[in-house]
Amino acid sequence: MLIAVRAEVENVSHWRAKFKSHVDLFKSQGVLLVHMGAANDKTVIAVFETSDVDEFVRIFNDPATAKAMSEDKITGGVEMFVLDETFKL
Repeated sequence: MLIAVRAEVENVSHWRAKFKSHVDLFKSQGVLLVHMGAANDKTVIAVFETSDVDEFVRIFNDPATAKAMSEDKITGGVEMFVLDETFKL
């Protein structure tokens, strides 16, 4: 299953570097792969491939994730989307 998380950050380069330091947190969420991108210098997105959506969401709402986000200098605008449908052309 895929989950996308969008957020506003102070600095995309800082976010990219710090984000990659949270391997243990991501593994605890069943994350197997992450795609990262930026819309501009303040807006980022991460698309997670997880084997356990319920555990991902539970840990996403845990104080440990809030701490990790503060280290990443996420300033707000955090939105999570469970990508639960595929449209094949």
